[in-house]
Amino acid sequence: KSLLVYESRKHMLAGGGIVLSGKFDQLQQGTPFSALASAFDVYCGTLLENSGTASTVGELASNLRSSLGRDVHHLTKLIPNL
Repeated sequence: KSLLVYESRKHMLAGGGIVLSGKFDQLQQGTPFSALASAFDVYCGTLLENSGTASTVGELASNLRSSLGRDVHHLTKLIPNL
């Protein structure tokens, strides 16, 4: 399955897509979606680092708030960089 993911990843990236990856941690079994949350946390951190200006970060935050609504509070507990 690793080869399948690797080959699919090449095509997705070539088409302008984004590929996130996370790893299941045996010690985090009690945390729901820990691998998925970890992958999104790393991605959000990368977005913040590459956003450049405070206005861009503010625009990203505004778009997330309008898209996610009140649920963003719960997601920030799982994804701190969100």
